[in-house]
Amino acid sequence: MPATEPADLHTLFAAAINAKDADGLLALYEPDGTALHLDGSSRTGEPALRAMVDDLLTTIDHIDGETRKVHVAGDIALMSASWRARVTTPDGPGEAAGTTAEVARRQPGGDWRWVIDDPLFV
Repeated sequence: MPATEPADLHTLFAAAINAKDADGLLALYEPDGTALHLDGSSRTGEPALRAMVDDLLTTIDHIDGETRKVHVAGDIALMSASWRARVTTPDGPGEAAGTTAEVARRQPGGDWRWVIDDPLFV
C-alpha cells in the first residue's frame, strides 16, 4: 500500500516493522534514498537499505509511534515523528525510543517515499 500523504509513511513503517515485512518497509524509500541506521551509520541505495531493513526486522520486536509534524512544499515534505520500540539486541531485550527527521518526495505516481530518514535526530 503506497503512502498517499507524507504522514502515511510513519503509519506504514510501523505496520511493516510489526508485520516483519521487509519488502513493504523497503518500498517506503526511494531506491537511491539515504537512511541512518540506529547505530548512526549512513545507508544509501537499495542494497544498503535492504541490509538495514533486514537488521531492523531482527532487532525491533514491536514499534509504535506518531507523527509530530509535516511541512509540505510542492513535492517535498519535511517530517518528524516520535517512536518507542521493544528491541532485542546481543545484550538481550530492552526498549528504545527516539524522534525522527525525514525528507520525503512525491513520486510520479503520486505516492510519497523517503529520500532521507534519520530515526534519532537530536
